[in-house]
Amino acid sequence: MPQAPARKSEPCTPNMPSLESLIGREAAERIVAFRRDLHRHPEIGMETVRTSDKVEAMLRELGVDEIARFAKTGIAAVVRGAAGSAAPPARIGFRADMDALPAPDECGAAWASETPMRAHLCGHDGHTAGLLAFAAWAVQNRSAFAGEVLLIFQPGEEGWAGADKMLKDGLFEKYPVREVYAAHIAGLEPLGKILARAGAMTASADLFDIEVVGHGGHGARPHQTRDPVPAAAQLILALQTIVSRNVNPADPAVISVCSIQAGDPGAPSVIPERVRITGTVRTLSPAVRDLIEARIRETAESAAALAGAEAHVVYDRRYPPQINDAALAEAVLPVIGRTAESMNVELDDGFPASMGGEDFAFMSEVVPGLYIRIGNDDAGHNTGVHNPKFDFNDRALAVWTAVFADIVRARLPIANS
Repeated sequence: MPQAPARKSEPCTPNMPSLESLIGREAAERIVAFRRDLHRHPEIGMETVRTSDKVEAMLRELGVDEIARFAKTGIAAVVRGAAGSAAPPARIGFRADMDALPAPDECGAAWASETPMRAHLCGHDGHTAGLLAFAAWAVQNRSAFAGEVLLIFQPGEEGWAGADKMLKDGLFEKYPVREVYAAHIAGLEPLGKILARAGAMTASADLFDIEVVGHGGHGARPHQTRDPVPAAAQLILALQTIVSRNVNPADPAVISVCSIQAGDPGAPSVIPERVRITGTVRTLSPAVRDLIEARIRETAESAAALAGAEAHVVYDRRYPPQINDAALAEAVLPVIGRTAESMNVELDDGFPASMGGEDFAFMSEVVPGLYIRIGNDDAGHNTGVHNPKFDFNDRALAVWTAVFADIVRARLPIANS
């Protein structure tokens, strides 16, 4: 199948520095080519074998000081700055996710996915390239900071909890960090716009699986059964009142029932033995998370009991909420504000939290963390993430690099500089 023609390059936003101005022309061209190669060859989950090998090879070419693997496909690399007085030296971390989604790619670019039902629709190819661009800057500017920079390339963000797996494999034991940062593309925000603030950035992402078990029988003789279907129907409606009548309206929360399975369409006169209900829960605080889990269990058991049935509830806590550390945000937001000014882009610290999940939260539960978003949208990139037409905007790489570079200079300063 012939490839679509490459998009024409667009001029940078007026007065917005280019990636070339930050790391040089050769390195910038290599990073962009690397990003497009990743987009062409997406991998999902923890099986980012080709991606991880390519990242490790690029890090070695860039000249980082140390590389280690965690959870097989996760990578950590160290760049040492100027010698400082601290022993051991201060170290701060920066994380990027590498995995794609099991979905079709319809972006129309020359570098569109060559693998059916595999696509970088959430910008992780760009996140990886952005951290590599920052790695190039750090290697080129070792004298600009003291201590060490830890570069974390993580597989399995899209549902596999890759961050948690890297931590459990000893990431922060081998490379302790004082604080950790991550950035994510914001598909429909203006190109280069930076979104950062203290507090909740993304929601917890939990799943529930409820089985209502009764006693089946003939549809003409329901009195001889313990019908789980009306009990399940009442349960579905009751679940919606947990948020509306149990959670403070000032605390965002979502309960969505996303699948119902009962009986067989080919047996319309058979009352089934059981009904299965699955869905997702999103909250922005640990306390609300605890409340909703407890109320789901209580509501399911009560609804089932009314029909003489039983409810078996499995509540699976996947990702915790991403909560930006307040003290870290207070210290770093002025730095990001100056970066935004120098890049001629906007800093937004008043946006609402996302109800999507983000497994960087596993890392920021262990050490103070700050998660930011960077805008992707211009005339050629006006599609939100997880859309088959989404493609990362390579011009955002300059903002990625500048933000991380300014954070390093501010948080790992050279003595008396």
